[in-house]
Amino acid sequence: MKYIVLLCNGLTDQPIAEKDNQTPLQLADTPNLDRLANQGRCGSVRTIPEDLPAGNEISYLSLLGYDPAETNLGPALYEARALGVELKDDEVPLCCDFIMLQSSHNDMILKDFTAGQLSADNAQLLLGALQEQIPDAVTFHPGAGYHNLMVMKDTALSDRLMPPHELVGEGIRKHMPQGDASRELVYLMNQAQIILHNHPFNQARAKNGEDVINSVWFWGNGNGKRDLPPAFSERFGKQASVITASLLMKGIAQTAGMDTPEVKGATGFPDTDYAAKVSAALNALENHDVVVLHVAAAETPSLLGSIDDKILAIEDIDREVVAPLTEAVDQRKDVTLLLVENHMTSVNLMRYAKDPVPFVVYPSTQGADRVEQFNEEIVLGGSDHFKSGADLIESFLQGKL
Repeated sequence: MKYIVLLCNGLTDQPIAEKDNQTPLQLADTPNLDRLANQGRCGSVRTIPEDLPAGNEISYLSLLGYDPAETNLGPALYEARALGVELKDDEVPLCCDFIMLQSSHNDMILKDFTAGQLSADNAQLLLGALQEQIPDAVTFHPGAGYHNLMVMKDTALSDRLMPPHELVGEGIRKHMPQGDASRELVYLMNQAQIILHNHPFNQARAKNGEDVINSVWFWGNGNGKRDLPPAFSERFGKQASVITASLLMKGIAQTAGMDTPEVKGATGFPDTDYAAKVSAALNALENHDVVVLHVAAAETPSLLGSIDDKILAIEDIDREVVAPLTEAVDQRKDVTLLLVENHMTSVNLMRYAKDPVPFVVYPSTQGADRVEQFNEEIVLGGSDHFKSGADLIESFLQGKL
């Protein structure tokens, strides 16, 4: 038997008052998700432990079969591995995101954590300016558009630096790095703001009436450890491949010895090439036991508070991903599909949440639940409820679902 895990970001939500207290998932037209729920086995899973923050670095580890409390090395360290950045013992990597800040009467408000979905070419242009004008002790590494990497001398950061996608609409003053160890980060951020303000790229944008990319934000520090988790093949006795546009997911997967083929046109945004990702997943299934297809298109509109765009993204995923995967499973007869969300991402709050999320297994060895729709109500119903993503993955790969 072979296994496909369709891991989606941003599907579930909380009821929205102006939408008759329905969620985007309930409002979206999702015949293929509903068919899976009706003909598969449904349940819920808690992917975020109560004592850990809601974040992709936590839920991804959980749903790849690991305990995030033991293996949370921090997003930046995993992403450094994905980018092939060699770290010295006295160096620490941090995520370096271009962002848009908006002035208020006594603070700066984080307006857009994607810097208007800054392109990779423009990001490299701005990174080049930062590298040229900021001290040599700091190095910048291009990542994926607005999201990049910085490496600096280890500053013994003890507190978790807040990710910018958790701060949309908030003043940044109270979320700036605190303490003596963080002074250099604040200095670097201030220097970056001056450089970006004077850059011809931003001056041209301002002249055209466009929002400028006026700051960077550093985050992604982990627990200070560098002990790697055991390989996925050792843990489960199966060879695996992960199809993703996410640097973080790639880094975690590569650290766990999983293949991560490049997919042209995969962006992680709603404009991603769904067909290319599905094709890559089905191709990987030929020489792997497990394939994880990661689709994050519904997350960004959730964090930016765009209800209608989230609904459209969910419908695109249903039509462009769920439908062809289900058809492939029906044709092959030797493949089982698990569809699961990483964690709730509320468009209402523009934040992640720790709520349990639904999953469905198709076809199920235990029989169908006959649930009518795939939505948040599965969390209260369904047949199986797991306390961790690792427990869910273990049961799935053992054929217990």
